[in-house]
Amino acid sequence: MVSIKKCWLVLVLSLSACTIGSPDAEVVQKRVDQFYQLLQQQDLETALGFYSPSEKRSSEAWRSHLEHVADSLGKVETFEFKRMEVNTVLSGRFYIFEYQVSYDSGKSGKETLTFFDTVEADDVAGIVAHVISADGYNPIF
Repeated sequence: MVSIKKCWLVLVLSLSACTIGSPDAEVVQKRVDQFYQLLQQQDLETALGFYSPSEKRSSEAWRSHLEHVADSLGKVETFEFKRMEVNTVLSGRFYIFEYQVSYDSGKSGKETLTFFDTVEADDVAGIVAHVISADGYNPIF
């Protein structure tokens, strides 16, 4: 029979293995700031590189998303960090950032960016979700 101590040890070691190679939240936050700086410069092509294409969302879907945001809200004028949450799962880490953003259209909104870093040693945390809550904004997905 397996003891409870051994079960806890296996669980703790499994969870700690997920964090090996994952960057500190501050490192990912610097990537978020770089992302918003690119949006301020209207460099959507480079900003697109921050997204993680998947079966659910292709690079073209993310491109459409960025273009829709720019068309609907305008260029990012200012962005301000509000809060962050980090969740470790067996397959990696989720970094969730909330920012207050103002656009050159005069509108402002709350944006939530979720980055994911897998347990793979050579990957880079990328955006897997980008949710915008702003008056008059209707997301395309």
